[in-house]
Amino acid sequence: MLNKLAEITLRSLITKNNLSQQKQFLPWDKIQKIALVISKNDSINKSAIDKFITDSQKYVEVFFIELNAKTPSYGDWKCFIKKDKTLLNLPKNTTVINLKDKKFDLVINAANHSNLFASAITSTLQAPLKCAQATNFNEAELIIEKTVPFNLINYLNDVVKYLKMIKTN
Repeated sequence: MLNKLAEITLRSLITKNNLSQQKQFLPWDKIQKIALVISKNDSINKSAIDKFITDSQKYVEVFFIELNAKTPSYGDWKCFIKKDKTLLNLPKNTTVINLKDKKFDLVINAANHSNLFASAITSTLQAPLKCAQATNFNEAELIIEKTVPFNLINYLNDVVKYLKMIKTN
């Protein structure tokens, strides 16, 4: 019952955010600022992610979702912990308000498509291009399915590969 209520609330948030944000496909070379949304539920290799970020030569801000933790696991990532969520496992209004001012060229939601908190964060962050693994809530324009077994670095490399295929005038 709470999950259905959370989904309805999330759909409303995403619809509102989609109306206020401009959409545009950008090629990799035009992207400068990236928001990467990942979850503790996926196997995370921080050093591999840090290497990907360094190699990308882009500004990347990582949003790490660990909703059962009482304290953040990493000091250099924006970690969402127990105090940042509502009873519905969605971001609190204060969290949403703090994220509304952030602007990126690309948001990559690498968290599982059933992670409602990650979908809400992806929707809230402002960017002309958003990428996710599914279209459950219509928060992303570019859908790249994850492979099984899931490997975050391979997924990020796939995202880069497809973005390099985009051509603009």
